[in-house]
Amino acid sequence: MDVTAVGTLAVEAVKLVANPSGYLISQIAESTSKAIATTGSAKTQEIAELRLQAERQEIEMRMAEAQAKVAQELAIAKRIENAAEVEIEEFYEYGGDAKAGIKASATSVAAELSGAGKRVSRRVYRFKSISNHSVSTPGDA
Repeated sequence: MDVTAVGTLAVEAVKLVANPSGYLISQIAESTSKAIATTGSAKTQEIAELRLQAERQEIEMRMAEAQAKVAQELAIAKRIENAAEVEIEEFYEYGGDAKAGIKASATSVAAELSGAGKRVSRRVYRFKSISNHSVSTPGDA
């Protein structure tokens, strides 16, 4: 490896350590732009090729999203580790579903309506640190 390749790797490593989420987002954007640039004209490519490329892109994005979540959790853990008192409040939304339909025949008409609501769940985590007072033993002076 030459000096420029080592320098480039060092710069990428510093970017990753300094801002993991930003680094991952920039890598996703760069990967997407490269994929678009290499596709050329969509008219000349076969549909099967395009589908394969779309699937690859989707998998890459899911992997990058998972890596970003890990980086976020590590950042939160580091903040918790360094804080004297921490309170975390999370909200989870469980989605609903709705369906409507009409069926008609020569002799009857039927209508169907169904639905489900949304629910929001809240979790609160509290971390309180234990103070590290130095404990003296009977033999200490």
